[in-house]
Parts: sequence; structure tokens; C-alpha cells
Amino acid sequence: MHNRRLVATTAALAAGFAFLPGQAHAADPAPNAVPNAVPAPAASGWELPDAKTFTSPASNSYRVQGQGAAVAARAAAAPSTGRTVYVLTRSTCATDTGTGTQAAPFCSLQHGVDAAVPGDTVRVDGKDEGTSPPRTAENVVVRTSGLTITGGTNAPQIDGDNTGSTKPGLTLDGVSDVTISHLTVSTGGVPAALAVKGSSRITLDSVNVGAYGTAVAVDGASDTVAVTRSHVALFSAGATAISVAAGAKGVTLAGNLIGASGITNSGTYEQQISGITATGVQGLNITGNTVQRGCLPGIVVDGASTAVSIQNNLLVETENAAACDSGQSAVTVSAESAPATTADYNDFYSAVATGAGPYRWAGTAYPTVAAFRAAQPQGAHDTVEPVAPQPVNNGSDWGVAYALQAGSAAIGTANQSAPRALTTDYFGHGPMSDRGAVRFQSNNPGFAMALTAKNSSAFGISLDLDVTTLPVAQDIYIEWGDGSTGISNFYGDKPVKATAGHIYEKLGDYTITVTDYEKTGNTIRNTVKVSTLGSQYTAYGPKRLLDSRDGTGLAAAGRIPAYGTVKLKVGGADGIPANATAAVLNLTVTGPAADGHITAYPDGGQRPTTSNVNYRAKQTVPNLVMVPIGDNGYVDLYNGGWDTTDLIADITGYFTPTAAAGFVPVGPSRLVDTREGTGAPRGQVPGRSSIPVQIAGATPGLPNGGITAVALNVTVTNPRQDGHLIVYPSGQALPTASNVNFTAGQTVANSVVVPVGADGRIQVFNGAWAGTDVIVDVVGYYSAYEKGAFIPVDPERLIDTRDPATWGGGPLKGRYYAYLPMTTRTDIPAFVFNATVTNTGDDGHLTVASDPNTLADYRGGYPYPVYAPNTSSLNWRRGSTVPNLVQVAPGRGLIDFFNESDGNIDLIVDIFGYYQND
Repeated sequence: MHNRRLVATTAALAAGFAFLPGQAHAADPAPNAVPNAVPAPAASGWELPDAKTFTSPASNSYRVQGQGAAVAARAAAAPSTGRTVYVLTRSTCATDTGTGTQAAPFCSLQHGVDAAVPGDTVRVDGKDEGTSPPRTAENVVVRTSGLTITGGTNAPQIDGDNTGSTKPGLTLDGVSDVTISHLTVSTGGVPAALAVKGSSRITLDSVNVGAYGTAVAVDGASDTVAVTRSHVALFSAGATAISVAAGAKGVTLAGNLIGASGITNSGTYEQQISGITATGVQGLNITGNTVQRGCLPGIVVDGASTAVSIQNNLLVETENAAACDSGQSAVTVSAESAPATTADYNDFYSAVATGAGPYRWAGTAYPTVAAFRAAQPQGAHDTVEPVAPQPVNNGSDWGVAYALQAGSAAIGTANQSAPRALTTDYFGHGPMSDRGAVRFQSNNPGFAMALTAKNSSAFGISLDLDVTTLPVAQDIYIEWGDGSTGISNFYGDKPVKATAGHIYEKLGDYTITVTDYEKTGNTIRNTVKVSTLGSQYTAYGPKRLLDSRDGTGLAAAGRIPAYGTVKLKVGGADGIPANATAAVLNLTVTGPAADGHITAYPDGGQRPTTSNVNYRAKQTVPNLVMVPIGDNGYVDLYNGGWDTTDLIADITGYFTPTAAAGFVPVGPSRLVDTREGTGAPRGQVPGRSSIPVQIAGATPGLPNGGITAVALNVTVTNPRQDGHLIVYPSGQALPTASNVNFTAGQTVANSVVVPVGADGRIQVFNGAWAGTDVIVDVVGYYSAYEKGAFIPVDPERLIDTRDPATWGGGPLKGRYYAYLPMTTRTDIPAFVFNATVTNTGDDGHLTVASDPNTLADYRGGYPYPVYAPNTSSLNWRRGSTVPNLVQVAPGRGLIDFFNESDGNIDLIVDIFGYYQND
């Protein structure tokens, strides 16, 4: 039947809706006439509900190693020959099912290096390995030569077992031609964190090592070993940064930062840590390091070492040296090693006036550089540092005082021809002409970056960058944590304030890493952890969570008192995850002593003025609800009636903020009508029997596979006896949960979301002892192949024809419809409403569907004809009040509510949420 045309009244226009006959249209709504008629995620600045903000202040930013884009590309690139074996370190790795591909990485480094062959690169990404709880640290041993092991994103860390193990965190055992870079290795309670044993042509570059014993140990059977641009931190008294054993050959230690946990917080143990110790080494170059020390020497060359060069180093003696009973010199060279050792171009800083002096040479201590130079043919270009180098407050170098200050004697005075002198510094900046590990950074001393991220959609994050910087050209690289990256270039005369955005393909938690490479050589980085806002659906049950008649879900059986509230445990109950954000519940009121309503809302939140189930005295009334779950896992169910009632709650699924199944609207389309033989044999479903309903591929829009749950509107009509329907997955035992309750002769509908069986079907069971007709309309489905993520909103009334303040046209007349402007955004596939009819003048049903027109079509006066589809969203008897959950696509921005009866009705529409694809 066509809907009849009617000229809209002034009141209807002011209300924001109109009723048109024939091809029913709506009149031009006045701006903001309907409260939040959803500037839903529209372009009008509407704020997302519960959008979270994630911050990392500028104090968290830190200077990093790298040479701009070149270093970033080098760290991520695969080798020119060989393959790449991928590893994602994880905090738990009980069973490794990875294959080493980028799509299925190994979850431990040991698996990766065991699978690699000479010429391969092992790329390590991910979460820190060995984090707790639980602790699953591993002690990695590399026994394959010719490997490159390089760290990628998210600070990959190898965390050796520190519970009494005598094995290093990482061992190179009898290998050659192995390069390790951009990894963190830490351990405690063992002889060494990183050990090189019987190996040759080994490069450790840009490695962070932390230890309670020896950090890096090179044994006497190893040769041609280079430790460069690495940081070594020591955490206990008696620890040694780098130890080279007697017999080793061709060792280079250059551009490293060496020190205790920090000047300001290390405590007294910093007094008793050693820097570099080498004994009986044949060929040793200690060049361009910054060594922070307390009482013990920073560099010790012992035994009969030969071909030793100690040049361009910055030796920093901290204030903790003041507590030493007897200080030791910064550099100690034994009598046997002295003849074959060259020491020059070193810079010495002491924070205390009673420092131990720069050198102990062949058994004699020299209190000053001048005294040493006068007595030995060494140190001609050594200097005493007049300006204290400063630690930088960051998380990557653990407080070593490496930052040269203006006026430093180390600036521009290095011997660039010293053996194995590096052309770039610890951070990869060049050219390098300063002493110590880090080049003087004069151009941007306050360089820092603050990050503020915020949910912008179900899958989206906006990111604001606030960089404190001088007007220097710079490149900012953003790693979004899912493998995608972005870049911004800035050239200007103002500090950088920038905004970026990203849409994740999957819901979850991510770490955003931002690196700013400014063109004078300074590089800083900051990270911020974010979580997407949307939630996806997991089919569950159906299962009964609450039944006041027998005490299920309650401390004891008992009716819900008037104006009383039941707190129902959902999140963390019955196998439902504790982080569930919303639940799909079928609420059934039975045996109420008076008229009333039920309102469902998250525990801890304010009870809304909307309702979910409306009932009359002595009725049994069900309704499906999608209700947010409180942070404590509870949902509140409020009885708004004047007297007691029994209440039943059955769960059919839940939403979590992690990747699961997304929603896709379909139709609405009719799948089953037993009155006509549509989708089932013609004739009533017999009492106590079921009919199968094909879901997969049953109608256009329903795929043949991948559906985990389906959203339906199920209607009972012409029942010959009181009873109920149970809708459940095919292949599953009949549950106790009910979906539709009815009395003899009644026509009643209810929204149903039900898991789909493995055969692509569901079952509809008639729980009465006599037959009934059944109608099933599909409105959508859930699938892991789809994105549609749910975002609940605070319930809000969008239409109430009883309220002149928002609706000037009075009741919705029979065979007329009202349209509701929503949004034209293509990333919003569907909205979730609760529709209620009351003051019904005749028997009928409500049909809700998207409108083929746009708002502009109505305003222009030439809309397309509008017809109600052959489906129903809720059914009523004259004089009744009936609610139902409605999930519907916005089409071209409008949603229609058709009064398919010959009498007037009052219509109430409350919004509860929407789905989003981006």
C-alpha cells in the first residue's frame, strides 16, 4: 500500500519531521529541532561518547640514535641477499606456532635464530620479551654464522633469566660474521648479559645492555669484535660494563655510552662499578667513548696487552667519587701493557675537587694531566674538562652525563685519525669531531616533543604533536604500531604543532612511535600507547543470567521491588571476558503486579530517562537490549513500575574492544513466513517442535559463509495457545532462554541476535503445546570478515510524538510515516534504536527502514516515492504499549518509521548506539 500524502503543517515543519501521503515524505526540518538527531559522527563537531585521551608529555621524549630517514630505512630494510626471519617478542610464549614470516612471526628470538641460515636477517619487533607477570625470559644462544640480527619497532628486548641462571641473556657461541643492532639485552644475577665466545668478525652496533654483573663479555678465543654506538648500564656494585679476556684479538670499543643507572638515582653502588676492563688483548682500540664512573677506573688495560690505543674518550667522574675511601684513576694501564699503549686526546671531568686523577700508568698514579704529560711521552693533547657534561632526562641512555655544554674542551678537538674513530656519534649524527660518544648539540638544546592522542572514531586515532624546537627544518616520522607509517616535513620559523590521524584495520591496543629528525642532527623520539574505541561482537549462548523466579543471578529468589534495581554481573561472569564493553540481553518481564517499565544501563552510570521494556500489569513482555557494561562488569536493571515484577535476562552475545565480528545491515528482508510457505513449509509450526531457518546465502546481502551471528526480527502470529519461541544455533542443544513470549491469539515481535550454526542455519522452537505462525525478518549479520564496530551512546530520546516541545504534529496517523535525519557518512553502516509505540488506535505494526531520499530531496520538494518493505519491527494490539530494539541502516541519511495501521499512534524513538567501519 502507498502511504498517503498530506501537506505538512507549520507545527510539523518546526518539529523537524513531516508526514506525507502516497509516497510519504517529511517536511524540511528546522535546524536543531530534534535534540542531537544525531549530529552522530557527523561533520558538525559532535564528540564521540567515551572518547579517551592518551598523552605522553615532553619529558618522556628522548634523543635517539639514527641518521634521519636513512637510519630508519636501514633498520627496517631486508638484506640484499638472503631472506628475513621475523620475530615478535612477547610476554607469554608457551607454544610457538609462528613460521617466521611477517604474517606469522616466531614469538621468541631463539626460534628465529635457530630457523635462520647464513645470509639471513632476523628482524625482531614487538613487545618487550621477559616482561612479567608471567615471566617467560629466555637465554638466547646464536650458533649460526653469517646472520644479521636487528631490532625493529616497539623496543624489542631480550630479557635473560635472572632467577639464578648462569647463562647470559644473549650468547654468540663459535660463530663468525654476525652483526647485532638496535636490540636491548638485559639480565641480572649472571656473569654476563651479552657474551661473545670463540667468535670472530662480530659487530655489536647500537645495542643497549643492562646488567647486574658484566654487561658485555668477550672471551679470549674471540677476534675482530667491535662494540660501537652502544649503551651499557650497570645496576649493582661490582658490575663491569665491558670485559675483554686475555687472548682476544682485534677488539674495537668506540662511540659507546657507559655508566651506572644514573647520577641522581643510582645510589652508592655507582661508586663500585667498572667501565672497560681488558686483559692481555692483542690489538685494542678504545676510541670516542663516554665513560661515567665513581670510585673504580673507567678504563683498565691489564696484563701484557699490545697495540692499544686509548683516544678521544670523555671520562666523567661523578660526585659519588667523594665517598670513596681511596679513589682510583680514570685510566689504568699496567706496566706490561704501557710500552704498547698510546693514550691521547682524552678529556677528563671530575665533579669533586678530590678526584683520583686521570691516569695510573705502569703502577704510578698521576693526579693531574700536566703531571702525567710531564712524566710520560703520552697525553700531549689531553684536556681537563671545565664544563660539566649533563645527563639528559630520557629513557634510552639511563642518565649518563654525555651532553657537552658550550665551552667544553671536548668540542671539535678529537683526533679524527685515531684508530677506528667513527665518523658519526652515538646517535648517528655526523661528522664527528668531538671527544666522547656524543657530538655537541648546540642548535636545539630544548628539543622535546609532547604527544596527545584521542579516539576519533571506532577505529580512528587523532594525534597532536607539540614540539619544542628552534626554527629548524625537520622530518617527523610516525609509526602507528600496526606496520603503517607517516611522514611530515616542516620548514618554518615557529615551534612545530601538528595533527595527524590514522584508521586501524583491527580493534586493539597499539603503541604510536614518533621520531623527529631535525636537519642540524638532533633526533628525538616519544611514544604513546592508545586503544581503539569501538567494540566488536562475539556470539554467546543463548544463556540465562538472571531469573528472579528461581534466584538465578541473585542472592536468593524474589521479585524485583517497585523502583528497585538489580545489579547483574555480566563482564567476567560465565566465561564472558572481563573487558566486555556491552551485552546483548533479552529481557523478559513476567507477572508484573502493575504497569511499568525496565531501564537497563551500565552500573556506576547515571540512570537514563529512557526505557527498554514497557509492560502492563500481568503481561509477559520481552525485549532485546544492547546495554553498555560498567567498568566493574555489572549492568543495572531498574524496575520503573509501581509494584513488583519478575524479571528474566538471557544473554546472546557481547562486545569487546578487540578484534571479533563486525556488523553489516541487510534489508530488512523476509526470510520466513509460515502463513505463505516462505522459507519454511506452509502451515503453523506445531507445538513443541522446531523449524530450521537458512541464514547463510538465504537472501541478497547474506554471504554463504563467515556469519557468526544474525540479527533478526521474529514475529509470532495466530498462536493457538500461550507459549514462547526459542531461537538458537543449529546443531546446539535447546537452551532454556526464550526470545518471544505470547498468549493465545496474540501477534507479538521481538528483536533477536542469535549465533549461527556451523551449517549456516538457526532453529526456531515453538515452546507452546499448540501451533503458531512464525515470521522471521533479517536486519543484519555479524562476521569476522567485516569491520562494523559498535559504539554505545548515552541513551537519548530523538522522537516523542507526545511532546510538543520536540514534535508539533501530534500522533503519527495511520498509514503515514515519519523520517528521522541521521547522517550521510558512509562509515556509519547502522544505528541502534529502541522504538516504542503507545496510545495505539488500532491493531498494526511498525516498519523501520532506510529512506531512498536525501534531506535535500525533501527540501527541494521532489523526493522519490517511498514504500514500506514487507517486514515488521514491532506489532501491537489496539491500546497497547510495545517496545522493540531496531537496528537499521541510515541509507542516504534518513530513517523512516512507518505506521502500518489504520489508527493513530504515538511513537517514541531512543538512540542507544551506532556501528562504524572506520
